[in-house]
Amino acid sequence: MHTTPSLRPPEPPLFPSRRDVLRRWEESEEWSCAYCDAAFTQMVVAEVDHIRPLAKGGVHDWANLAPACAACNRAKADTDVVSWLAQKHR
Repeated sequence: MHTTPSLRPPEPPLFPSRRDVLRRWEESEEWSCAYCDAAFTQMVVAEVDHIRPLAKGGVHDWANLAPACAACNRAKADTDVVSWLAQKHR
């Protein structure tokens, strides 16, 4: 039986690994920190941040993940993103 390849890109995995997430973002045009807009380079390392922290009921899926530089990711820690951004811009 011959099958025709799909023209759609493959669906991302339901439970993406850190590697999957970073690779997908790197291929997009928006390859910078979601919080401070720093471009990722050898000096600014990309990390995966949970927008709503897992410790606060967030889930590990695509809709709750954002690329973040190490400085922002560590500063935000397990704080809610809205509260953290409000504190950051004071």
